[in-house]
Amino acid sequence: MEFKDGRKYIGNFTNGSYSGQGLLLLSDGRTYEGEWKNDLPNGFGTQSNPDGTIYTGAWKDGKYDGQGTLTTADGGSYTGAWKDDVPHGMGTLTKPDGSKFTGEFRNGKAVGEGVLVTPDGKETKVSM
Repeated sequence: MEFKDGRKYIGNFTNGSYSGQGLLLLSDGRTYEGEWKNDLPNGFGTQSNPDGTIYTGAWKDGKYDGQGTLTTADGGSYTGAWKDDVPHGMGTLTKPDGSKFTGEFRNGKAVGEGVLVTPDGKETKVSM
């Protein structure tokens, strides 16, 4: 189905709302393919953005929530737990240079103890 604002949706509807499996293509180049409930991503899906950022994972009420991976165009990524669109729980943050931090995140910030791995493979226990 094509809308006046340029959106295109291919998928299931329930009571006029996106529901079940579907693909949404927005006029600005963003896409979402996956599960829907009440017009919002809910369940498992993938969002791709024109800047090269891609999120694949769990969604709740239109937000990243549960296990997922966000990859940026510069090669950085975060894989782990999400809540309300931010890293929250155990995860691994990888920077474009290849360095990695594995540990706990709360509200998008690393907290507590974790392991930092440098691009040359050296591991160090760190406390945030």
